[in-house]
Amino acid sequence: MALELKQIRGNTYYLKGSVNSGVYIIDDNKCILIDTGLDETIGRQILRALEGANLIPTAIINTHSHADHFGANAVVKQRSGARVYATPFEKAVIENPYLEPFYLFSAAPFRELENKFLMGIPCRVDSAIEFPDLEFDDFPVKIIPLKGHSPQQIGVATPDNVLFAADSYFSPEIIDKYKLPYFSDITNTLKTLESLKTSEYAYYLPCHGEVTTAPQKAIDKNISAIQDTRELILEMLNTPMTREEIMAVVVERYNIKLSSTQYVLTLSAVSAYLSHLKNENLLKIEYNKGGLYWKKK
Repeated sequence: MALELKQIRGNTYYLKGSVNSGVYIIDDNKCILIDTGLDETIGRQILRALEGANLIPTAIINTHSHADHFGANAVVKQRSGARVYATPFEKAVIENPYLEPFYLFSAAPFRELENKFLMGIPCRVDSAIEFPDLEFDDFPVKIIPLKGHSPQQIGVATPDNVLFAADSYFSPEIIDKYKLPYFSDITNTLKTLESLKTSEYAYYLPCHGEVTTAPQKAIDKNISAIQDTRELILEMLNTPMTREEIMAVVVERYNIKLSSTQYVLTLSAVSAYLSHLKNENLLKIEYNKGGLYWKKK
């Protein structure tokens, strides 16, 4: 299926797909590409769409290192010569995709986890966007910290006052469908969502959702979903439970269909809540019967 280059405002465009890719036109035929999608097929579709508009990507900015955001980097970079940029943590994973299933499983992953959804095609990152300065060469876009979904996730703000918001928030439809959106750091996710609520961009485009001038309803839906899961976990922990036992309740309550991939993502998401609640001094841990148990204080 052909991708269509859609204008948001001024020189800011996007390519709508399962992951939206941002496009900012620098001059008549050069552009910056924000995220590339899952695999080589998507990469070739992106290149065809840009070629149809007489555009060549000279830079790729990866908002974070999940496979569906960088898996097409390699083919785009090879065919266009674009330089790739990412923050240091995300750079490490983009260059070494094995790290994603490794950290999700906490050890060498079994074969079913070595799939394209968890382990993208490796691509060399030419330059790290360093925290906290977030200097970005001479390009006219601004890098916006959006930590939470991934440790050093960023957004990209263009001179047209458009924010490519990465996976900082998800559409209400996604929240309703999946109940437990994936965030690796709940504390920083909440900080990011609150900062977005007070931001004043003309347009916002999440990677999974529609372009909008008013994201507040969607952001509130994300915050509400997080608060619901917080309360669910606190409610069950009047009795000590292991992480796997907690996850089993969450899976049943939210009717999550498990696969190998969904299992490690759900366990990681639940772990993020446990870390958050422990650091908020709402939970304590105890070691008993050869296991680590969580309990409400």
